[in-house]
Amino acid sequence: MLKFNYLKVVLVIGLLATVFVSCDDDENTDPIINNESKSGTLSADETWKSDKIYFLEGKVIVPDGVTLTIEPGTIIKGKEGNDSNASALIVARGGKLMAEGTSDNPIVFTSEFDNIAVGQKTGTNLDETDAAKWGGVILLGKAKISAKIGDTEAHIEGIDADAEYGKYGGDDDLDNSGIITYVSIRHGGISIGEGNEINGLTLGGVGSGTTINNVEVVANLDDGIECFGGSVIINHALVAYQQDDAFDIDQNFSGAFKNSMVVYNNTGDEFLEIDGPENSTYTNGMFTIENCKFISKTADGSCDFKSKAQGITQNNEFVGLEKFKMSVKLDSDCTTVLTDAYTKYVDEDLKIISNKTSAPLNLYTKTDGCTVPTLQIDAAEAIYSNAGNSATASPTVVSQSDFAWSWTAINNKF
Repeated sequence: MLKFNYLKVVLVIGLLATVFVSCDDDENTDPIINNESKSGTLSADETWKSDKIYFLEGKVIVPDGVTLTIEPGTIIKGKEGNDSNASALIVARGGKLMAEGTSDNPIVFTSEFDNIAVGQKTGTNLDETDAAKWGGVILLGKAKISAKIGDTEAHIEGIDADAEYGKYGGDDDLDNSGIITYVSIRHGGISIGEGNEINGLTLGGVGSGTTINNVEVVANLDDGIECFGGSVIINHALVAYQQDDAFDIDQNFSGAFKNSMVVYNNTGDEFLEIDGPENSTYTNGMFTIENCKFISKTADGSCDFKSKAQGITQNNEFVGLEKFKMSVKLDSDCTTVLTDAYTKYVDEDLKIISNKTSAPLNLYTKTDGCTVPTLQIDAAEAIYSNAGNSATASPTVVSQSDFAWSWTAINNKF
């Protein structure tokens, strides 16, 4: 009897010790315990750590005077929400986002449905067809814009019209909204209303003091990256499997896309959609798109230069194409020719030079009965320019190896 009681006590003590040790281990290692939800406006500087997953519940706003720092390797998952409750990270004018990932430890913004875990670069259950699972990332600054309403400032799309934190624009082209490097934004673009979806990365009035390089947007319902005015230089951007335009430029963006890449399939709209100034203020900005590679997975593709588009598209390569349309549009009523992209092209304020395409190039104007001069373009397989002169060598453009860190590369989707 005594022997039995002694053994029973020993067994109970051992069991309790095991339970306490297990609880302690779970507290330190279980990623579910370490998860953290975020919502509303940050009240002070914060640092988000790579040892946990952050969930965006609705809009998370970095206001004027506050800095959000995100460690390399951190995973942020957006809740699905709907309409005005869609999740998004919004950096307001005067706020800063310091999201500095590395090629070995990129920062990942994705959906709550993505099974990616702490320490991983990709999940396994979502692919390039999974879009509109959450909102996106919105960065707003004080650089110059040319907008229809408000002229020098405006309210960003994808945000409630009465929200003060949605304003962007100003007169400081050197404005600094922070750093975005080695950041992947996946499966976003949820609609907040009829025809009003959130882009993967929205840049409103973002100044050249901001650093954006090595950023990826994949499987977004709306545009991959859209720039509303501003002067930021974007280097090594990759947009893949978007369901609208890859790079969209509005309101006289005077910055640049350099050494960047697009992987396009039949769910998307166009490689490029470019508009110029929309009002009489800040009308001199000129965009640059150069040394970029545009890959089509569907044998066709297009670029669209629209109202008042002004800037230069040079030394880019378009591959995988059997049909390629580059349109320089004339206003349909033929009465405002001096404000459209066609006239900008003829006057060489819009330059399309030293690019290469693997398909016959169909450069045309939307004339609708107007009589306009013929635009001279070189033959298929040749480098072409708006002066009609072939260059002697192919342009030097970015390659897939430059994006080895990305979701697109890891999942063999180039």
